[in-house]
Amino acid sequence: MSNQYKATDMLSVEEALDQILAFTRVLDAEPVGLVEASGRVLAEDVTSDIDIAPFDNSGMDGFAVRAANTATASPETPVRLAIAGAIGAGEVFDGVIEDGSALRIMTGAPLPTGADTVVKIEDVSVGGEGPLAPGGTEVYITKPLIQGKNVRLHGEEARAGEVLLTAGTLLNPAGVGLLAATGNTRAQVYRRPRVALLASGDELVDPSQKPGPGQIRNSNSFALAAAVRAAGGEVGTSGIVRDDALELRAAIARAAASHDLVLISGGAAEGDYDYTYRCIKELGEVFFTRVNMRPGKAQTLGIIDGTMVFGLAGNPTAAMVGFEVLLRPALRRMQGHTALKRPVTRARLTVDVAKPDSRRFYVRARMQHDRAKGEYSVTPEKNQSSALLGALQQANCLIVLPEGLIGNTQGEVVACLRLDVDEGVVI
Repeated sequence: MSNQYKATDMLSVEEALDQILAFTRVLDAEPVGLVEASGRVLAEDVTSDIDIAPFDNSGMDGFAVRAANTATASPETPVRLAIAGAIGAGEVFDGVIEDGSALRIMTGAPLPTGADTVVKIEDVSVGGEGPLAPGGTEVYITKPLIQGKNVRLHGEEARAGEVLLTAGTLLNPAGVGLLAATGNTRAQVYRRPRVALLASGDELVDPSQKPGPGQIRNSNSFALAAAVRAAGGEVGTSGIVRDDALELRAAIARAAASHDLVLISGGAAEGDYDYTYRCIKELGEVFFTRVNMRPGKAQTLGIIDGTMVFGLAGNPTAAMVGFEVLLRPALRRMQGHTALKRPVTRARLTVDVAKPDSRRFYVRARMQHDRAKGEYSVTPEKNQSSALLGALQQANCLIVLPEGLIGNTQGEVVACLRLDVDEGVVI
């Protein structure tokens, strides 16, 4: 792919995302078990091996009758029908429902010959109950029935050989049940991307260690691993890499050779010990290093032998916002999703929000719905430091303040990127 930008250009968020998605391919397909297929995207059409339903059957516990026999029924003059027997699910009634008779029937049982309607057990009165006839001998119906009521028709949902679900369909639990009902024991779905997470920095120690002077715990790898899993990906390699160009280069090369995406947190800026750009450039090609956003200006996109390698900012919230805005859409595309962006909701600010600089500002905030006014309100979290994760944990949205130095005042309506709503959900 040709690149119209220099690697050192400051790209807009849209330009950066376009670059990323241009390199993002849908991964190959794999067969998985039905339960595992929930939440995955089908890679091929799915057909049924039988008609669904395979026979006319009852949708309720009640009585199978001929609707015409109930035409004169009313509370004052109920219609009396003789009970011809009973049938449960999995059984077949050998007789015929004649005029003036009814058959006690359970949900899912085949509709007997002669019957065309089922009346719910709650809508009838049963008479003649006794030791010899515990189910009664007659049933009383107090209103006319509509033919076909409470009957599931043969082939109502699908016919044998018919395409039920097409490639590109996102399977939900109901879809999994439909696959099972139609004889499909496995599903061909797009593979989950394998992601390598490298945290760069001499100051980093494992969470199990108590930090010494000048050290901090490695929170980025764990936060990003959770974000990758939430986006449907799988984490492969994960670990700390020291601020050493040779060590980082070797780690990137290994990760790129065995993963679909490599994420490096830290070292993406332009300091003396920031080696991400240099290492990616030595191994492949760099397409950009800066994005016009706050937090997270330092963002590096590179390609090494066809594998996308991305350098995120080292500050924890900056890394997480960069992932959410730029990389979550890419992980979704890899899995065959077509809805790539979170929904945006308009909400009214409860306080003034100043802009610290001219970059697009993603403000961690909490949105609420005011039922009385029929609108949403949004309140920024107090501490917007890119080094702290607490505000992002409390937030359910990111207020998106556009480029420029003008802030927003209390009462203004702003766009909010929803962190609590999945892509493709209509709100």
